Amino acid sequence: MNTTFLIQPLIAGLSVGAFCLAHCFPFMAPLVAAEERPLRNNIFLILEFLTGRLLGYLCFGLLAGYLGERFDSRWLSIATNLSFVFLSVVLVFYLLGLIKEKGLFCRTSGFFRTQSPLLMGFLMGINLCPPFLLSVIYVFSQKSALYGMVYFALFFLASSVYFLPMIFIGMLASTRDFRKIARWSGFLTAFLFFSYGIYSLLRM
Repeated sequence: MNTTFLIQPLIAGLSVGAFCLAHCFPFMAPLVAAEERPLRNNIFLILEFLTGRLLGYLCFGLLAGYLGERFDSRWLSIATNLSFVFLSVVLVFYLLGLIKEKGLFCRTSGFFRTQSPLLMGFLMGINLCPPFLLSVIYVFSQKSALYGMVYFALFFLASSVYFLPMIFIGMLASTRDFRKIARWSGFLTAFLFFSYGIYSLLRM
């Protein structure tokens, strides 16, 4: 497990903020603001939500790594590397405002916000945005279920920074700064995965 493997999920996790702030926050904010609670209760609620997200990430990381171990085909490797290049371009287009991402799982999870923050967090954890898809493909290419879980655990830690202000609903004005961090992390994520895809294709 090299340094690059540890840095990539952190940067990718930060880039998820560009999607979370645009699509998931409208469904997450009512969960916290729906009723008046003591600060301690809000903390427990957010922790339950984040636990659901962590479980979602770990499940996908384990599954992607496990499937990568089972498949070893040259054509599959080519398709994986081409996916890196394609999704990196899609991510850049999104960040430039040229395409829109729907946030399907964020919308679906909105139905569960009052019944189960844990389930809502799980569904948001598997939101199929470009940084998430790039990460799934990367973990698949590493062919290790253990790497998959470690990768998405780090991915979770980095992406969770955007949800912590939800504990203090009045601090949401700071999301402008978060947007800047998410945007530049997104561009860096696209560059890293694009370079990785091209490099892997040239090595084949």
